Amino acid sequence: MGLLVLLWHLLVCDFVFYCFAVFANHSPAFEGRLIDLPIAFLLGSLLGYLQLIVAPKSELYKNVFEISAAVLTSFLARAFGSIRGGNLFCFSSLAQSAIALILPGYMVLCGSLELQSRSMVAGSVRMVYAIIYSLFLGFGITIGTALYSLFDSNATSATSCSNPLPPYYRWFFVPAFTLCLIVINQAKWKQAPVMLLIAFAGYVVNFFSARKFPSSPQISNTLGAFAVGVLGNLYSRMRHGMAAAALLPAIFVQVPSGLAASGSLLAGLSSADQITNTTTYANGTARVNGTSSVSTQFSHSFRTPN
Repeated sequence: MGLLVLLWHLLVCDFVFYCFAVFANHSPAFEGRLIDLPIAFLLGSLLGYLQLIVAPKSELYKNVFEISAAVLTSFLARAFGSIRGGNLFCFSSLAQSAIALILPGYMVLCGSLELQSRSMVAGSVRMVYAIIYSLFLGFGITIGTALYSLFDSNATSATSCSNPLPPYYRWFFVPAFTLCLIVINQAKWKQAPVMLLIAFAGYVVNFFSARKFPSSPQISNTLGAFAVGVLGNLYSRMRHGMAAAALLPAIFVQVPSGLAASGSLLAGLSSADQITNTTTYANGTARVNGTSSVSTQFSHSFRTPN
């Protein structure tokens, strides 16, 4: 009985931090506003409920979890974003932040690094699965946004937020998002300060390089990922710790920011009534392109001589 109570408390803790992770990632990665935060928390709770409670109970539902989560969150995000003609809540930031925690960024990174190390079979399997996974997410967003347009002919199609939060205020959300990731991934608390430092440093490098090269998000993604890889490499050499474990939260901080900068999550969304299969393919390939530049710099940063 005591073990069941402990497991239930751990599940509730994961669920709460899952909600707060979407809440905290809404602003720094997707230019969300303060007024959108309660809705982002609501969508995060829906995603956490589906992944942590519903999916483990049904083997059948696990096969359609990604599509159903993307459909429901994008449908609700467009519903909230269409209130008052789209002037109250931001549809694009809500739709993107809601599925940020299930993006296959780490999967693509592992696959790219394995391909670069000549592990062709393992790397190819990971990459193909990540592409299919991304297509599922893109298909879910497409279906969710199209379904809502059937109920509301004046549904918003804005792919950016008006009057976003000032850029430097978003920095305060990065440590909070990283802390939530530390709890969700059950990291060791003695590594938490290093994880927070590396994740924040990578975001800052990505932030300033994006302002310097606004028309080329690949450069900012590359520089941010390179900074994270170098810091992780230094940590592993100075403290003899595991660099991969210290880099995990920083990876999750880098990937949504890079995807938002390239607009890949909402690529091809011109209107609610004109959504084609090309949109779905663009979503999947853009995610892979965005994370490939990240994985390249991780690989180079770890290949420094002793």
